[in-house]
Amino acid sequence: MTYYKNTFDQKLAAGELWLQFCATCQKFVFYPRSLCPSCWQPLTDWKPVSGRGHVHSYTIVNISVLPEFKEKTPYIYALIELEEGFRMPSSLINCPLDEVEVGMPVQITFIDRDSKTLPVFKPRERTVAEAISL
Repeated sequence: MTYYKNTFDQKLAAGELWLQFCATCQKFVFYPRSLCPSCWQPLTDWKPVSGRGHVHSYTIVNISVLPEFKEKTPYIYALIELEEGFRMPSSLINCPLDEVEVGMPVQITFIDRDSKTLPVFKPRERTVAEAISL
């Protein structure tokens, strides 16, 4: 396993979301990799991120071809846009299927599966600024 994947997994296991940060572009990079996808410079910096964002898009999975998810259907799989400006795909938990919506504020949480910590998201209350901008 590469050093950057180890760093990502270690931070998740500690209950934190850290992402690579390109010093040249001044952008966060997700998913972990060796080079920045914008400028092709090596990625060596890691920074913590808030884990707060909103649902950019989602789908409700009713039939899963993956055996480990067949018992969990239906579930929500979403593209989350974090406050820091990047998007990451993840499951949305603790949310009734009929309540999920684009723009819904979410917060990261972590689950353990097969001795690995995974980032997932759950609904959160809107901040005053978010409520005013509606």
